[in-house]
Order: sequence, then structure tokens, then C-alpha cells
Amino acid sequence: MGIAAGALIGGAFFLAVFGPGLLRPTNIGWLMRPDSQMYYLAFEHFRREPWHWPPGVIRGVGYPVGTSIGNSDAIPLAAFPLKAVHAWLPEPFQFLGWWLFACFVLQGAAGALVARQVTSDRRLQALTGALFALSPALVHRVGHPALSAHWTIVGAVLLLMAGSLTPWRRFAAWALLTVVTAATNPYLTLMVLGLALCVVLNDLRAAPAPAAVTLALGRAAALLAAAAVVFWAIGIFIVRGSALRFGGFGVYSMNLLSPVIPLGYGRVLPPVPVVQEGQAEGFVYFGAGWLALALVAVGLRATRGRAWPRLGLAWLGVLAFTLLAVSPVVTAGSRVLADLRAWTPGVFDAVRSSGRFAWLPLYLAFVLIVRLALVHLRPGVALALLTGAIALQVADLQGAYAGLYAREHSVAWTQYDNPLKSPVWDQAMGAHAHLVMAPPDMCGSVWPGPVGPHLPFSMLAARHGATVNSGFSGRFDIGEIAAYCRVLQGDLAAARFADDTLYVVSAAERDALARTGAGASLACGTLDGFTVCATPSGAARWRQAARAAGIDLAALAAE
Repeated sequence: MGIAAGALIGGAFFLAVFGPGLLRPTNIGWLMRPDSQMYYLAFEHFRREPWHWPPGVIRGVGYPVGTSIGNSDAIPLAAFPLKAVHAWLPEPFQFLGWWLFACFVLQGAAGALVARQVTSDRRLQALTGALFALSPALVHRVGHPALSAHWTIVGAVLLLMAGSLTPWRRFAAWALLTVVTAATNPYLTLMVLGLALCVVLNDLRAAPAPAAVTLALGRAAALLAAAAVVFWAIGIFIVRGSALRFGGFGVYSMNLLSPVIPLGYGRVLPPVPVVQEGQAEGFVYFGAGWLALALVAVGLRATRGRAWPRLGLAWLGVLAFTLLAVSPVVTAGSRVLADLRAWTPGVFDAVRSSGRFAWLPLYLAFVLIVRLALVHLRPGVALALLTGAIALQVADLQGAYAGLYAREHSVAWTQYDNPLKSPVWDQAMGAHAHLVMAPPDMCGSVWPGPVGPHLPFSMLAARHGATVNSGFSGRFDIGEIAAYCRVLQGDLAAARFADDTLYVVSAAERDALARTGAGASLACGTLDGFTVCATPSGAARWRQAARAAGIDLAALAAE
């Protein structure tokens, strides 16, 4: 009952702050933001496309370069089964609200399990679950659903301290958690897998006999292989390793004072300036309730003298992830204490948002704080302490909760005004297999002045199972995209147009086509303020489809 109560509290907290509207599958308005729209559009194309090889590949976004469900952070763990039942899903459809709800439910359950390791009191288990669900770091990541699976990190810390499991059951649990996390997000995977390998090395140190060495190496290889197979299946490896080096390692980091920097979430502690906005990635503010508990735990540790858990090499693993989170640019508040980027290998740019690794020491600290309190205090005292911590946590974060509630219920945030209003768009797209924006926004580095935002055009293409040459992804090959952009520029200049492609061109490109005469082989018009072009045969198919549907093409102003 304690675990179930923790889960219920986590779910109730999510609904109280964000409201039930996010759970409505057809509610997509709240996702029309720069990051959230990337996840939504990736799944929109993924679910309508045929299966590719690897299965997670998405051809329709950023065509012809493409992306994958894994590199778009669109939660393959949920996207794969939903693609299998795509024919029965409503239109439009989103699952991210339910995913977020599940993350809060599982966070509350995981917190209750932390307490159950040291107490059988179900009330204490439920209250501990509530405290974990109230983690500001979790609330902060709601805009990035894949990164909201903090329960995977808490689960890894739980397994780290689960001394009662047999070796094979513990290994099976680590393997399952590794697979689940790999199908969720790479950053979470690195933390879970890193701890799992530390546990394997601990076993090796405890029994260095040849047979034990073979077994440990086999388990390590199995864990690495499991993560690699999942990464391959969801399409992580379609982007070459060298292409992941975007730069930025040291920008999206953790500030050394981050546990006490509210960043607008708390009202008990004063605001503390930071070096740069990117340090929001390393946001691990405890909240006043957890900070109070931490002070109590420090006092208990000093007076009762209880030894720290024997985690062996896992301590070094946590230290390594903490150093990665701090990054080579070491900061405290608004001061830069050291900048070591000149001596940092470029390979670390692959994890440039390294501040996220701070979640591992954060939740390890939470677990240690709770264990100290529950082990040393009588149940009645612990009950009062946890209740007071929850009240203090809520009081500290109440302003942030109110702001999130107001945002999630505002018309400006929850509704999307699609600029493509004419039904002619659907008739045009239905007659073509590809949509080309000239220039697309993904070509900004070599071809500025995009024709418009990719969101409405990507939604249009997805509805018809077509591709679009624009969009963004969490990880992509910048060089390959730049090469495509130059090829497209050459195709337009040479009047190489495809019959199966609908073109949306900017005013500058329209004028260039007119000047060079390349546009003479296109039929163009203006629709909702955008210049739309097709080859004569494509335009004929489009007009035929429009007439069959009873659509008046007078909405398309001929040029």
C-alpha cells in the first residue's frame, strides 16, 4: 500500500500542477513549442511511415537526410508499440501527456521503494514517495518528456543498494533497467549503465577468481550489448560519432551552487545569478523541504556516526558523472573558477548537455538523506519530519506551481493557430510525395532566410505520409545537412524539379527563379501568403484531386 500510495500521490501532484488536459490524446496545442514540437513531429512521421532498417529510422523529417525516433528523443519505448497500432489511433494524436503522468507516478513509487528498503511503515513510504515526486529537477524537465524519466535514475540507486537480491536477479534487474532506459534517452542510459558496470566491477573485486572474472566480463559485455542493440534499433547510430561534436561542452553544465540556486522555482532562498542560461541543464535545486531534511541528515550523521553505504566503485562512478556535470568550465554562482576547455578532448562534445548528469548525485543524495532519517528516528518523529518537509517543499515551490498551472491553462499556450488554413493545402499535398521548402530552416547555416516555420508544413506532410525537407532533431549530421542544402540550391538554379514534389518558396527564391528563367517550368500561385509551386503534371494531379473533392481552386491566386 505504501508504494501504491506513493504512486497515487505522484500522479495527483502532476494533475494538480499541469491539469488533466495534457492527458487528452487529441490535445496537441501544448506541444507546439520548439522542443516539444520536435518530439511530436518525429512521432507523427514515424507512425505513418513503413518500417525501415533499423526500425527507428524516420525518412520524412529533414528529408533526404532523415533522422530517427531515438535521435529525436521521441521516446521509442512508447513510440514503437504505438506505431504498431497506428491504424486505431485518433487524429490528431499525442501520447506525451500520458508519458509525463506515468513518470510522476513511477517517481512516487520509486521514492516509496527507497523508504521500503529501511522501513515497513507504509505511511513513511508514501510520504517519501511524495517527496521524490516533488523534486524540482523533475518538474523542470516536463518540457522534455524523455528526460522526465527520473524514476530510472532512482531505480538505479535502488538497485545499487539492494543487498537482498541474488546475483542473477540483480543482474537481470540491471539488464532490464538498461534496456528500458536505452529505449528512452541516451543521457539517462549513460547514468544507469555506468552504475550497472560499477556493480559488476564491485563483484569482480569481491571474488577475483578466474571463474568470477569470466562471469563479470560476460555480464559487463551483456549490458553493453543490450544498450548497443537498443541504440541500433532506435536509430541512434545513423549519425556518425564525429558528427555529434556540435561544440558546447561546458556551456550546458551544473553550477557548483546549483543545489541552492532556485532559478525562479523557489521563494525561500534568494535568487543567485549564474554564469549563463545553459546552466539550467544542470538544475538540481533541492527545494526548502529537501534542504531541511539534508540538514537533519547531516546532524544525524555527525551525532550517530552511521557509516556510509558500501558502494565500492560506484562512489567513483558517481564522482565521474558529477565532474562531467560540472564540466571543464567550473562555476560557482556568477563566477567562473576555472576554464579547462583548451585541455578537454573533443569527444566530450557528444554529451555537451552534461549538466544533466547532476541528476545522479542528486537522487543518490536524496536516497541517503531519507535512509539516515528513517533509520535513526522513531517512526512518529520521522513521520512528523517528512510531513513538515513536504509542507516546506510545497510552500517554497508554490509560486512555480501556480505559474505552471496558469501557463498550462492559458489560451496562448494550449492552442495553436496553424497558418495553413485553406483546404487546398491538403489537396496539393495529397497529389505529391514530397514537400520542399526553399529555403528550409534547417539550412540556416548555409542558406539564410527560411520560407517559414517548418511546423505547419511538417504537420501537413505527415498527414499525407509525405516527406518534408525541414525540421530539427536532438542529434543530427550537420555536414550532411549542409551538403544537401547546397545540392537543393543547385537544383533550383538549374531548373531540376521533380513531378512528385510540391515546392514552397520564399519571396527571394521566387524572384531568383523569375530572373533566371528557372521558374518557367513550374506552375506557381499564392496560398495563405505562401508561394506554392509544382511541375505542370503535378499541378494537374493536384487540380484533379481538388475538383474530385469539390474544392474551389480560386483560393489559389495564380501568379
